[in-house]
Amino acid sequence: MKILIVDDNPDDRKVLRYMVEKNGHEAIEAGDGSDGLQKAKNNAPDLIISDALMPVMDGFRFLREVKQEPGLRSIPFIFHSSSYKEDQDVRLAMSLGAEAYILKPVEPAELWGKIEALLRKGKKEKAPPVSLIGEDEEYLKRYSEVVATKLEEKVRELERTLEERNRAEESLRKLSQAIEQSPVSIVITDASGAIEFVNTKFTQLTGYAYAEAVGQNPRILKSGETPAEEYERLWKTIRSGGVWRGEFHNKKKNGELFWEHATIAPIKNTDNIITHYVAVKEDITERKKLEEQLRQAQKMEAIGTLAGGVAHDFNNILTAIMGYGSIMKMKMQPDDPQRASIDQILSFSKRAAHLAKSLLAFSRKQVMSLKPEGLDDIVRSVEKLLRRLIGEDVELSIQLSAGDLMVLVDAGQIEQVLMNLATNARDAMPEGGTLAITTQEKELDEDFMKAHGYGKPGTYALVTVSDSGSGMDEATREKIFEPFFTTKELGRGTGLGLSIVYGIVKQHGGHIAVYSEPGKGTTFRIYLPLITPAAQEANALSALPPQGGTETILVAEDDPDVRNLTRTVLADFGYRVIDAVDGQDAIDKFSEHAAAIALLLVDVIMPKKSGRDVYDAAKAIRPGIKVIFTSGYTADIIRKKGIIDEGFQFLSKPADPVDLLRKIREVLDAKQ
Repeated sequence: MKILIVDDNPDDRKVLRYMVEKNGHEAIEAGDGSDGLQKAKNNAPDLIISDALMPVMDGFRFLREVKQEPGLRSIPFIFHSSSYKEDQDVRLAMSLGAEAYILKPVEPAELWGKIEALLRKGKKEKAPPVSLIGEDEEYLKRYSEVVATKLEEKVRELERTLEERNRAEESLRKLSQAIEQSPVSIVITDASGAIEFVNTKFTQLTGYAYAEAVGQNPRILKSGETPAEEYERLWKTIRSGGVWRGEFHNKKKNGELFWEHATIAPIKNTDNIITHYVAVKEDITERKKLEEQLRQAQKMEAIGTLAGGVAHDFNNILTAIMGYGSIMKMKMQPDDPQRASIDQILSFSKRAAHLAKSLLAFSRKQVMSLKPEGLDDIVRSVEKLLRRLIGEDVELSIQLSAGDLMVLVDAGQIEQVLMNLATNARDAMPEGGTLAITTQEKELDEDFMKAHGYGKPGTYALVTVSDSGSGMDEATREKIFEPFFTTKELGRGTGLGLSIVYGIVKQHGGHIAVYSEPGKGTTFRIYLPLITPAAQEANALSALPPQGGTETILVAEDDPDVRNLTRTVLADFGYRVIDAVDGQDAIDKFSEHAAAIALLLVDVIMPKKSGRDVYDAAKAIRPGIKVIFTSGYTADIIRKKGIIDEGFQFLSKPADPVDLLRKIREVLDAKQ
């Protein structure tokens, strides 16, 4: 057999190719749906295995294209993909004609067994029908049944006697008024499904006038988003005399999608024959949006919880890697050939630390570490990552200022701002284009503030991020910084990227503005306050080699690797070190050596006693004792211990040994 493997991940393709060839078949590879469609036409495979989320053309569109090709539509199609929303992805895959949807990750032997079983079975695996019932189901049920019963009664009255005609017409008039003024859409069709009546709410909601709707089939509202199986279940239920309840993802006349919860019931004549159907439908689009926002919030909360759990251990590991690497570098001669390798280790360690901070940024649980930084240096440090992020079909142009734009920022968070903006720009240029980043000094005066409605007059560093993409209209521009707002299709974005950008800029005392028009691209301008010459001088001093000392420091750290590293660094720079393995051990050793100890360097979270407990006990013995708290935990946990809000000296892990030594010297030399 010839088996076409379509996946944008080369490692996944490699595994599948090995598995296919090991079982005696020929493998053909493609990196996206567009490439896969062309290779399917050229090679006529016996089976297609495809990822779902891919660039250029995703798996769902690829499947649609395959099923529209006469020579390809009969080829079995299997999805092998991860999923953000399993039920919806599986249901969509089956409705488009896929044989199965196999979720990653799965062991190769198990995956091949599933593929062979599906091929032997020789038929599609249908997704189970899903019925999502609304909160007003009972009300809608009673409403539709009342409408059906009343209509039946009036028909029987008209047939029974002409003398009752006036009374019947009056009753019908009242019923008609009730239906016309109903807050839900009501549609009546004949037995074949042709529309005979729609109320005012239907025309207002769908955009179809009464004359346009009558005579048509309700399928004019079909969007292709509701699975075919649901329509089959609907007709099977109402034709057998039952009442169907469910949800439609429909399309208005103008192409806008909307959600409806419907109750559809048959209307029978005196001979118990179905003559009509009545549908009572409620617009639940806003409720769906709220549900999606809730799911997104829960997802981000889960990410935050996971990141918080990982942060401590991960940051301890990075502390050891960065620490021992820095010690080796400090002991090397400037011309040592291994120095370049050590620099690479330290560079990758810092990138790993930024990655951890990026995870925490999504949950607003990171500890901000503000330092004087050169804005141009930050842009240069992230340039390579941006080029990989935007892809080869987008040209990256960077023009930096001639001066030295010093700003007080958390460099990792500013890098995240640039990456988020670059990601949005890439998505706005699916056919390629240009992404330009420039930096310059900008003086903002009172007139600027009045015109734009924000900020304080002064000198700012301005970073401008522009793309040549599709642009935005005014209505979209007004909402882009709102949480969960996104113009991307479902599953392509969280709606949080720009809200995070906005939050980071505001946390840094800056301002962000957006300029965009449809078809003319988008420009973001970010203003960050330039720091004073005194702050720049302090930054220059911080770049000097760290100084040691002869004081005695009590190091309380429960992680042995971090504790040993800290002891080594401090001893190498002349300090005497007393180390403790937990909070209680620290209290005992301080009680024993209180007179000699000049500084406490304590972890916030430790067994037996916390770092705050250690400090409180030491302060009771020596009120003037100095302290530096350290931690790899998230900001919310540290804040609960009273470390951040009470203004204690704090050093976030992973900490570079140079930063540790400077912080120790700064605290020891500070006046009480």
